Amino acid sequence: MIACIRRNRTIVLAYFLFTCLMNAENWKPAEAPLMTPWADDVDPSVPLPDYPRPSMVRSEWMNLNGLWEFGEMQLGDALPEAGDLPERILVPFAWESALSGLRKELDSKRAWYFRTFRLPASWKNQDVLLHFGAVDWEARIFVNGQFVGDHSGGFDAFHFDITPFLEKSGDQEIAVAVYDPTDSEGIAVGKQNASKFSNPSRYTYSPVSGIWQTVWLEPVPSVRIDSFRTVTDIDHSTVKVTLDPNKRVEGQTVEIIVSSQDEEISRFENDAEDLELIAEANVPNARLWWTEDPFLYDLEIVLKIEGQEVDSVKSYFGMRKISIADHYQGKLGPFKKIELNDTFIFHMGPLDQGYWPDGLYTAPTDEALRWEIEQMKAWGFNMVRKHIKVEPERWFYWCDKLGLLVYQDMPSTFKKRTEKEKTQFEWELQQLVKTHWNHPSIVNWIVFNEHWGAYDVPRLTNMVMDLDPTRLVTGNSGIDAGRPNLDYEVGHIKDNHHYRPPTAPYVTEKRAAVNGEYGAIGYLIEGHLWDEDGPWVHYNYKGKDAATKEYLAFVEELLDFKKRLALSAAVYTQLTDLENEMNGLFTYDRKVIKLHKDRITTANLSLWENDLSGTQSSTVESEDNLDGGPAVIDGGPAVIE
Repeated sequence: MIACIRRNRTIVLAYFLFTCLMNAENWKPAEAPLMTPWADDVDPSVPLPDYPRPSMVRSEWMNLNGLWEFGEMQLGDALPEAGDLPERILVPFAWESALSGLRKELDSKRAWYFRTFRLPASWKNQDVLLHFGAVDWEARIFVNGQFVGDHSGGFDAFHFDITPFLEKSGDQEIAVAVYDPTDSEGIAVGKQNASKFSNPSRYTYSPVSGIWQTVWLEPVPSVRIDSFRTVTDIDHSTVKVTLDPNKRVEGQTVEIIVSSQDEEISRFENDAEDLELIAEANVPNARLWWTEDPFLYDLEIVLKIEGQEVDSVKSYFGMRKISIADHYQGKLGPFKKIELNDTFIFHMGPLDQGYWPDGLYTAPTDEALRWEIEQMKAWGFNMVRKHIKVEPERWFYWCDKLGLLVYQDMPSTFKKRTEKEKTQFEWELQQLVKTHWNHPSIVNWIVFNEHWGAYDVPRLTNMVMDLDPTRLVTGNSGIDAGRPNLDYEVGHIKDNHHYRPPTAPYVTEKRAAVNGEYGAIGYLIEGHLWDEDGPWVHYNYKGKDAATKEYLAFVEELLDFKKRLALSAAVYTQLTDLENEMNGLFTYDRKVIKLHKDRITTANLSLWENDLSGTQSSTVESEDNLDGGPAVIDGGPAVIE
């Protein structure tokens, strides 16, 4: 499993590499106001070469990232052939990003992508899946001139079986037609604003269009594992796997093998007479997953027909439980608090919007993704709120592995939706949950943020709670506590937003109390600004000392809220500056630390470190059981403190 998670270039053909290298000689990033330290590490022959799906690993795959032919598309255009398109784009970076090599807008909001590839001879007699990590927003896929299928939605992975469309030998052709309305329609768009590409302002940022996550190929058997769900139960020390094959045939069974450090712990195979492909194995003396001891078990899932193996994948899981539980405290009476593994631990984390000045939605390298999560841990945070964006799966993998709790937002819109757009939104909301529910780091789904595009909040909140009863659900983050007409009284969490200073909503018998956004302590640093002319949001502090002093004062207030008002969590805005928001712990280019890190870290730890007393995580040394090394490492790019 570990070798698969690391870079695997052995199956990328010499032909493909030679072609990419020849084209790469002429590639360079477009000019942008800021670049991160990792921009120079981008390899145009195979950018982001790491295995894209660590939670479901097969040993063979082919990375199709790199230089593709590219051109603006008009309605009615003919399907392109090799050499037809006038430009080159570095996939998987959006065409508005500097790392795409273009950094441009398209008037038509439509584009063609085109490239060729060759399949390894060893893939003969296997089906071939074409995977897209994410394409914003609508993608129509053609292989060798034939229409394969289409997909709408800018944040979820999708794939097609392209076997019927492949030639028996030689070059294979892929063409992708993309349409991205950005914020002109009521779709899940997050913080993107089409007008902000050349004029950033306030709380929205540059648009992201086209392919923005890894494109890859995978050989698979004709009867195979399509997806699966893993549910752990720490109360009974079990892990249950529900498997979804692409086809149902007689005599199918599923076997699961649990191991650690290459030592088998248990295995179980379901009865062939059982129509449900469900296997539940014991995990004796289970080592729990904690933020300070993010222990992961290895998992192998085997699909069999009449006792013979037809497909297998490797994965991992963490034995952990997230819940809200009854507490009682003096005048507060009975109330709810968030618990991890039946222990109250205050959740403290930054707001993270997932924008990069050079790649926009796409981090320049996997090292950059990992570095940010390591930094959040190093600053004394144990949680992050991923704000109105869904990251590539490798980001969640690093959270699983390094021990960072995730509050995951569903991207929304500022617009009022049509009924068709509501149907699309609800489908994407369900996809968000179903495609990420195997990650132990995710503990809270957030359906809406601050009423943006909100509708039927009780129904959709309950839908997510029914879909995934193993996690917490926030119906509307930022409910404006004290305004009952805007509080839908649903979900597990009552969450208010308040900037400078933080506040706490009243805890209740039904829901835990969370301050979902506060802070925004900002100031300007010359030479590290996206737009030198502004206007700027949150920059009214005098510098590092003043900003740090205010941060520490806010932590003192949170400590009081935790003690008196049973506050369970708080989210500080925010991890980095953005195009026009100057309130980060780091500048937007990640090159300057803006607050005193040692003092902030001590303050953050004061909110939750004592809660760990007596838990397994306080007594067991953290062990990175996937590919070695400590849970948090030093290193990375040089930053100015």
